[in-house]
Amino acid sequence: MNLLIISDFFLSDLPYGGGAEYNDLILYQLFLQKQCKISRSRSREITVGSLSQLNKNTKIIVSNFIQLNEDSKNYIINNFEYIIYEHDHKYLRRRVPSLFYNFKAPDNEIVNYNFYKSAKAVLVQSGFHKKIIKLNINIDNIVNLSGNLWTDNDFEQFKKNLSIDKEERCSILNSRLENKGTQHAISHCEKNKIPYELIADVNYYKFLEKMAKNKKLIFLPTIPETLSRICIEARMMGCTVITNGMVGAKYEEWYSLKGNDLINLMRDKRDTIINTIHQIFKATE
Repeated sequence: MNLLIISDFFLSDLPYGGGAEYNDLILYQLFLQKQCKISRSRSREITVGSLSQLNKNTKIIVSNFIQLNEDSKNYIINNFEYIIYEHDHKYLRRRVPSLFYNFKAPDNEIVNYNFYKSAKAVLVQSGFHKKIIKLNINIDNIVNLSGNLWTDNDFEQFKKNLSIDKEERCSILNSRLENKGTQHAISHCEKNKIPYELIADVNYYKFLEKMAKNKKLIFLPTIPETLSRICIEARMMGCTVITNGMVGAKYEEWYSLKGNDLINLMRDKRDTIINTIHQIFKATE
């Protein structure tokens, strides 16, 4: 199988990384391990000319695509089998469902409808994510992956951090992004006299270790999180998570799991996700 992953950014493009970009990198590495012919391109580099040079049997995985031009989208629709690996809400002009009552946007806010509808599948992170998409564009090709991707080294780090002695304190993600709800979490802790620590680190494993040293994570996002890697990571390391109704993971049937049970489940999810993608494309051959 010839595969191409298209995304706005690679993980290496972002100084602090990003969950979607990290997930995409692992996806790329997993298909490499399966001896697939796979390549990656940034969406801003894609043109009709570059697409026309691809093998006509190439299957395309479209990740974040804000920088993908309209001509290229239409060319992909008409010439390739593709799936959309959705990390947020790019069917909305402003990508923020919480701007609207019950997450239902008016018709003039809907964009990229044909791009979503024409895909072989739209892969989403949770049932919560699927519900919001279907509410807005009512397509029938949505597949809930109910998870994200981590590496073997990541899982070993989660296991190692399970044994860390934990302080009676809440971790709060120290983010400049308003939608991550840092100020809401701080206000909650100060109002209720809960000890807290703002955590951040450019080194992913140091960040995890900081989070694992506290008994709880408080995460109060202001817009729907399609899954929320940080909540799952906290629970894999044995932390209790305090959150709100904006986190997709909390609605999944496995969310009650913690520690090794959740680690093992997420490890199994990797094979499930790769096999799901393979079967979607295989079904169209």
